[in-house]
Amino acid sequence: MLALHAALVKGLFAEEGLSVQGMRLDIGAAVEQQKSPSLWGKTDKGLTEADFGYLELVQLHTLAAGKLDYYIVDGMNFGCNQVMVAPDSPLKSAADLKGKTIALGPEWGTSFRTTPPPQFVRDELKAHGLDPKDVTVTLMPWEALPRLSDYVAEGLKAGKFDAAIVSEPNPLMLREQKLARPLFTQIYQAEHNQEYCCVFVIKRAIVDSQPDKAALIVRAFRHAKQWVAQNPTKAVVAAQAAGYHAAAAPVLPSANAAVSILGFDRPMELAPMLERAFQERIDAGLIPKGKTAKELVRLHYRKIE
Repeated sequence: MLALHAALVKGLFAEEGLSVQGMRLDIGAAVEQQKSPSLWGKTDKGLTEADFGYLELVQLHTLAAGKLDYYIVDGMNFGCNQVMVAPDSPLKSAADLKGKTIALGPEWGTSFRTTPPPQFVRDELKAHGLDPKDVTVTLMPWEALPRLSDYVAEGLKAGKFDAAIVSEPNPLMLREQKLARPLFTQIYQAEHNQEYCCVFVIKRAIVDSQPDKAALIVRAFRHAKQWVAQNPTKAVVAAQAAGYHAAAAPVLPSANAAVSILGFDRPMELAPMLERAFQERIDAGLIPKGKTAKELVRLHYRKIE
């Protein structure tokens, strides 16, 4: 999200002649109305669908099912999800999670997520000889989202759950305050360190009927990614000042994470990566076998120069 925030606060969309209004996500309201939680936000008109934005890769199955009217046009950033445990937890690796409870965000109980736990956790469990059924999944309540780091810290300390899966900047804030430590992370788990965790999407109608406008949107977004990679500290400070990035997130560690973890300047061939991601979900039974992974890439991806 930091690249989108940068494009807004730096006026990079305006530089391309585009008038763009940022929206605050309202995950609870969106899923209550069966809308994608990353593509519907609050405006003065109420819950509104975005013309472009980000899509988590865990929502690929909904894209393949034709439930989202967007094309994937670029990569966003790499894995930001981490499995966190209490600082004094005896757990040392995924092998120790057998019989333990893992907490996830409430959105994992909706159709916009695959069956929990996430794929990178499933793969790490299997790599240590465990079945995903060897762990118990519990969902955090919706009301925990505004203060998620506090909820996770308190839950780990009280023993409500043994581990929690959270995304940046929450792991960063938990680490900096020494309230939790990572057990393992998405970014360092092969093959998940070879794929974006989020992708940039634009409404199909814009790409198909206004290709010049779509190209301007993509150009502004890529400019923003480059600017964040070159100016991570300024990007964090600007996003916090605008209210987009968590005010409690420490600036320098957040800037370091933007470079070392989120990888805004890391090159990646998007089409082959998407083919692998679609195939993985076909093999897992999350996407019906009616179309091949290559066909799904042709249907849902547009390369915009």
